[in-house]
Amino acid sequence: MTRVIVIGCGAAGATAALWARKTDRKAEVIVIGDEPYPEYSRCGLPYTISEKVRDFDDLILMKKDAWDLQKIDLRLEQIVKEIDRNSKKIKVAKKDGSEYELEYDSLVIATGGRNSYPPIKGLDTDRVMGLRTLEDAKKLKEYSKSIKKAVIIGGGLIGMEVAEALNEKNIDVTVVEFLPGILLAMLDSDLSKQVRELAQEHGVKVLVNHQAIEIISENNTAKAVLVKNRESGEEFKIDADVVIVATGTKPNVELAKSAGIEIGITGAIKTDKFMRTSDPNIYAAGDCAENISFITKKPMNLGLGTIAVREGRVAGINAVGGNASFMGIIGTKVTKLFGVEIASVGLTTEDAKKNNINIVKGSLKGLSKPPYYIEAKPLKIKAFFKKDDAKLVGAQTLGEDDAAQRINVFALGIQMGADVNQMFDLENCYAPAVADTWDPICLAADAAKKRLKR
Repeated sequence: MTRVIVIGCGAAGATAALWARKTDRKAEVIVIGDEPYPEYSRCGLPYTISEKVRDFDDLILMKKDAWDLQKIDLRLEQIVKEIDRNSKKIKVAKKDGSEYELEYDSLVIATGGRNSYPPIKGLDTDRVMGLRTLEDAKKLKEYSKSIKKAVIIGGGLIGMEVAEALNEKNIDVTVVEFLPGILLAMLDSDLSKQVRELAQEHGVKVLVNHQAIEIISENNTAKAVLVKNRESGEEFKIDADVVIVATGTKPNVELAKSAGIEIGITGAIKTDKFMRTSDPNIYAAGDCAENISFITKKPMNLGLGTIAVREGRVAGINAVGGNASFMGIIGTKVTKLFGVEIASVGLTTEDAKKNNINIVKGSLKGLSKPPYYIEAKPLKIKAFFKKDDAKLVGAQTLGEDDAAQRINVFALGIQMGADVNQMFDLENCYAPAVADTWDPICLAADAAKKRLKR
């Protein structure tokens, strides 16, 4: 009997365990997680604050009895302290302080990531927190019942989603972003500006090109954030009853590193297309793993749930002797803020510059439905094609209606190696209540097609 041990019960770890079980019904599958809960939706955490998720337990994707039915040995609130690759054993510490060892045939490391904090004075002050765990969300929801002002440091996906959630609770919210725009990991500067203006129209203050320097406290409780304008050098204070630090994550690789497993140039565990590490008996998946970009073929680490489950599936199948492979990271991202869907896939203009890829843009300000239909909503689309071979390498959408699903079409186009002509020739469905005869996807491709002279 093959014994597979999965370290971590997040999206990647849970998926790896379930696919190991599906692939080999006789295998012994053990999952060790350090939190009190099995897999839950981290992306759902901001919505517990706004109560769009009714109860915290609703985020738990599979309760303990369901794991038992799958004959998966789930061990929570335990920490793997050491991996001995020579003896193929791990050392595990239980909550009560006792330790034990376990032998493995295959090991899947899915230790995830943790909040990455910038060098700001006062981070250890009370009412300064990240939003990474269920316990974080419970704490922030409790704070939201009484606070009046919040400062969010970081204008990425989590930062903006928390900003919206607190804004809906009638809390005065200020977002402080170091970069010249928000959501720049997924949007070009023009669309980033539109989203910033949207947030400000709904009462969220957004300061871009500003640096949080210090969290000012009274009796060790946060009271304000000292901020510096990076252009003018001006410094000023923003009052805050709570400070949320949402400045990204870093992979948890200490366990793998101490075991002598190779760490890649991104700082995550290096894996091949089989999600195998430098040790042939050990796999890695999720936020702790490095793989390659599907587009540039360069090493990449991107903390998205959609990537974690796909990597986890491959790792789980192969851990019991299967032969699955991971195609690489495309980077399909989406959120919805103040009623507007914001989505992207592949390269941004800035990504293309960094990778020395010459692109041509097809841009469209259109409508989600025919102009005569009363429910037609404005829709902005940008699509990027390589100048040399006209292959699709990225897209961005912004709109109240069906913006995200159009990005899924672009994602499939990238995955299938579609060029500008194939995207233009897409035969889309049509009905006035759904879409026009020429979908905006096709029209954006047509705009690029003219520039490419194809």
